[in-house]
Amino acid sequence: MLSNSTKQTYLVIDACQFSANYNYCLLDALAKKGERIVYATTKFAHGHVPSPPDVTVFRCFFSLASLAGMVTSSGPVRRFLRAIEYPLNLIILLAYVLIKRIKVVHFIWIVSPWLDYRLIRLLQLTGRHVIYTAHNPFPHEPKPGDIRKYSRIYQRIDHVIALTNYTRNEIIAHCGISPEKISVLPHGDYEALFSRYGCNDNLAKNVRQKAGDRKIIAFLGHIRPYKGLEVFVDAFGLIKQRIPDSFFLVAGSVLVGDKKDWEEKFAQSCKPDDLWADIRFVPLEDVKAYLSVIDVLVQPYISASQSGNTVMAYAAGVPVISTNAGGLGEMTDDGKTGYVIAPGDPEAIADALGKCFEGDNYEKMSRNARLAAAEQFNWEKIAEQTAVVYRRFAVISPKG
Repeated sequence: MLSNSTKQTYLVIDACQFSANYNYCLLDALAKKGERIVYATTKFAHGHVPSPPDVTVFRCFFSLASLAGMVTSSGPVRRFLRAIEYPLNLIILLAYVLIKRIKVVHFIWIVSPWLDYRLIRLLQLTGRHVIYTAHNPFPHEPKPGDIRKYSRIYQRIDHVIALTNYTRNEIIAHCGISPEKISVLPHGDYEALFSRYGCNDNLAKNVRQKAGDRKIIAFLGHIRPYKGLEVFVDAFGLIKQRIPDSFFLVAGSVLVGDKKDWEEKFAQSCKPDDLWADIRFVPLEDVKAYLSVIDVLVQPYISASQSGNTVMAYAAGVPVISTNAGGLGEMTDDGKTGYVIAPGDPEAIADALGKCFEGDNYEKMSRNARLAAAEQFNWEKIAEQTAVVYRRFAVISPKG
């Protein structure tokens, strides 16, 4: 065992805190393994996420934009400031790596493919090794040239951590890199973070009061086109036919689209008494409240690579109806932790939900879901495999 003075320090970067919950749990698990971690990031935009114990947090990104957010709500102003700041932030980050003699740098997300690629090259020219976690092989709403830009990054970095086999295979197919360059490590559950928050018991009570004894079928998370919420909403009528005592819950913020359009669609698709709609960014106390009352989570994605919500539901003993879009279907054991269906099919959603409540299926799937969260998506195992990747590159001599 290395002494504390000789242990390597690993730098983990998520400039925008795109995956704050995932980051917390990964960093917490790595720290519990005894790894020395510095987390380079910014202030979380939606409330407070605590820093993981025993992890050094280096808030080197977007301080000007954060200050501007205190005096203006103008999106264009903050985006302009972020665009100016980001290159300067990367210079500060590079200087930090050199001063601290950090050998391994781990990007959790790419913010600007053009700028990040250049930082990666500079890091490697100074003898550093770069790892990248691919939550998705390419952006969900890609811009022209994105595949080419990301391919260049995949070809340059030293190692990729993909969250599903689908993502691994897509990167290999489109970027021409060796399979040995990619490890597949799943998305873990959020229990380490959730344990630091209370549960909004009043919210849970209000939902349960409105739903009564009905089965609560939910969609949770940001609302974006690729997530297929409209398919779930189109299934409301079919679900009521198969499960008359069903109740629907939709909670999440609209990231792409208009909140009013969704409110109108909800009104056209079911009676007000059959729906709880909470269209906003949902804080973790409220997420815990919803998880404590829902019976099934529906993931009607049109396209996907993976979803942390699947594992989040499993940890609460909630079965998942998931489409087989991308890598999403890999996370659900069909017939055991939920059901896997084809995307874009409201009738398939209704049929799968009907099977959930046949005989003792629900009780079995709920137990299996908790077991999957504890074993298949266990952060201790994920952190150990991540640390193995770190250690492998920490002992490799600098590139010539």
